[in-house]
Amino acid sequence: MRKILTGLFLLISITSFSQTVKELEYELSYFNSEEEWGNKKDIAFNLLKIDSLNANAINYLVEVYGRNDKKDSISWLFEKLIKEHPRSPEPYLIRVREQNAHFAGLTYTQQINFLKEANKLDSVNTEAIYTLGKLYYELFIQEFNKNKKNANLDFYSSNAIQYFSKLCNQNEEYKETLRFPLIQLTNYTGDLNKKKQYESYNIQYSYFPISAFVDLPKEWQTNFSVNVIDYVSGSDFNYYGVEFAIFSINWYSKHLTALEEPVLSDSLPTKIFRFTYLRTFDNPIVIGIENTNDTISIYWKVSDGAGGYEPGKLIENRKKELTVADWEKIENKVNSIKFWNLPTVEKSLLGSDGSQWIFEGKTLGNYHVVDRWCGGIIYSVCKDLIKLTDLEIKENDIY
Repeated sequence: MRKILTGLFLLISITSFSQTVKELEYELSYFNSEEEWGNKKDIAFNLLKIDSLNANAINYLVEVYGRNDKKDSISWLFEKLIKEHPRSPEPYLIRVREQNAHFAGLTYTQQINFLKEANKLDSVNTEAIYTLGKLYYELFIQEFNKNKKNANLDFYSSNAIQYFSKLCNQNEEYKETLRFPLIQLTNYTGDLNKKKQYESYNIQYSYFPISAFVDLPKEWQTNFSVNVIDYVSGSDFNYYGVEFAIFSINWYSKHLTALEEPVLSDSLPTKIFRFTYLRTFDNPIVIGIENTNDTISIYWKVSDGAGGYEPGKLIENRKKELTVADWEKIENKVNSIKFWNLPTVEKSLLGSDGSQWIFEGKTLGNYHVVDRWCGGIIYSVCKDLIKLTDLEIKENDIY
């Protein structure tokens, strides 16, 4: 009986702790238009008493101190966290994250020093290694665009290569993304053997190839003013770097995972077209039309999430047979828009509320994907796919 009571007490304690954290986080996030912004620091500190590295509390305090130009208070907060967690890299990592979120008063040198401390405490910490490489890479790009001092360029490039290559050796999934800055950096250093090695890092690790969603200037490999990691926009140019590609792919992939879809480029049958339909406030839908030796079928799946938010779980999964004529109609329309030669992304057509249309094709070893905001050039072929299913979508809900 005593064991049972002890177990119940622990369960109640854990539940109460969880509820207390959630309640405090909600109170911290809730803002009444009549109240003065920034007057909830006591709530944030109470939250830190329960959860000493709570991201919501730290983020709130940094934002309040930052808006009031209290850099000393930000420094004091993180000195306190570091002292309370001497063996954890997390306070150092959070400090740099907050710099990126709020421009909270750190120079490049300070960020690098914090990350090196995190790396000392955890030599395989992915965030520390990646961010160190990225900071040195950014310094390389900035130096090239401003001063072009060889000593600085050599120092920044060698350090960026060191951290990026370390991460690739530690986790092969980073090879697909970091090959872009590594190729560019080795073009600068002139290490052709390393360049060939990095060019071979082209294995696909997710639903979509990173290279499809990266849209860079043609001369990116040898133009050292181009930051291939970040999205960059200017008066006379506009391109997407690696992190934009990762953001898009991760968003689409979590919905395809919830819809229990395979990676198309590795899947059978030989010929398939797939339409992933993500409307901001409506249930995610995927439709696939398959041709296996002229046996034609179409399937469709729906999850109970929302395309612009969480994917939810699979609630509808149906399939039916079609005719060869149905396949040919879709294939002819695909060819009429010159699908196989279309760029994957179209930078000028992005929005907040609307829909993302992702159309993939795989036939005879050829794979391509086109991503358009609210349909664009793939609208007609995707709408024909909807009509071939038994989905009941009102005309006004197709957007």
